[in-house]
Amino acid sequence: MTNLPSIKQLQYLLAVHQHQHFGRAASACFIGQSTLSSAIQTLEEILGCQLIERENRSLMFTAIGEDVVQRARKIIDDTLSVKELTKSHLSPLSGKLTLGVIPTIASFIAAPLYQLSQQQFTDLELVLNEDTSDSLLDKLEHGHIDMALLALPYDTDKFHTQVLAQDHFCLVHHKDYLPAKNIEDFNLLPKASVFLLEREHCMTGHALSACNLNRSSCINPFEAASLHTLLSMVEHQFGVTFLPQMAINAGILATKNMLATPSQNDAYRDIGILWRKTTGRIRDFRLFSQMLESFLKQQCRLTTDE
Repeated sequence: MTNLPSIKQLQYLLAVHQHQHFGRAASACFIGQSTLSSAIQTLEEILGCQLIERENRSLMFTAIGEDVVQRARKIIDDTLSVKELTKSHLSPLSGKLTLGVIPTIASFIAAPLYQLSQQQFTDLELVLNEDTSDSLLDKLEHGHIDMALLALPYDTDKFHTQVLAQDHFCLVHHKDYLPAKNIEDFNLLPKASVFLLEREHCMTGHALSACNLNRSSCINPFEAASLHTLLSMVEHQFGVTFLPQMAINAGILATKNMLATPSQNDAYRDIGILWRKTTGRIRDFRLFSQMLESFLKQQCRLTTDE
């Protein structure tokens, strides 16, 4: 039979590629550096080509080495999916499930979601990982998390994506700061009166798009780094902002003299769940998504008591 690379050798290769250092890669794999180096050398002998150029304490992957890394990553993903498939079949929704969530969702659902998961899936250990959309997609691609919960639209073509709920935006202002009622074109709000988060936060982009704001003169140049800072500006009657219904329902305005008015143009962001197309845990993820969909629709329900 043809002498083929082992899964372990490919895992070691990926570790070196990730850490760009033999010592750190060996530590991450819980083996000695000499063992790792020997495995990579054996892999190169099996393949008949050099994958890594070594010089003193530096290294560089060759062009063919980069191609092998990409193939190796897919092989490892496919191998893991086989293991996940059998585990999911024998014991659905058991063990650990790591769910990545962006901050403007995690802030409002983390605790109740933990509680609900413990109640409905007693054998499941749910682990939440809060991070930005870009970072979560990178973690998902490289297998560091199992699923990701994001606000859409976003570039998610690499993954299976399913919309679970619509989270409508509300116009939020101090009770004594009265913008025009029933306004349909938010660009007509007073000059520099609309406060938003920094552009790095996807909620800002979604609010601009959903509310048809074109960064006209109504947008204040100040960009808040957190919701706390954002609401502080609004509470002191400097202007208005837009918050998703999920935040309103979670009580973010409970102790503040502010009002939330549903937008007149049905502005909303989609909340979607993502997972790798190669996963073997599709059965698990679909079951979990069904629970999550019902939960999110409750969290995003429109209220009429403002």
